[in-house]
Amino acid sequence: MKSFKKILRLSGLVILIVLASFGIGIGGGAPIPPPRKKENLIEIKLELPIAETDHTELVQFDNQQ
Repeated sequence: MKSFKKILRLSGLVILIVLASFGIGIGGGAPIPPPRKKENLIEIKLELPIAETDHTELVQFDNQQ
């Protein structure tokens, strides 16, 4: 009886391995997801306003105490 159970377990394992191999053969293996690593591309866009005329005024302060 012990040898029958051992043979039955072994045949069950062989059948599962055959079925798994057959399934992989038909459907293909599991797809490997592509790497989603971000590239370190940092772009800083800066727009400066263009002044048509220069409105800078110089002011002098008197330091009286």
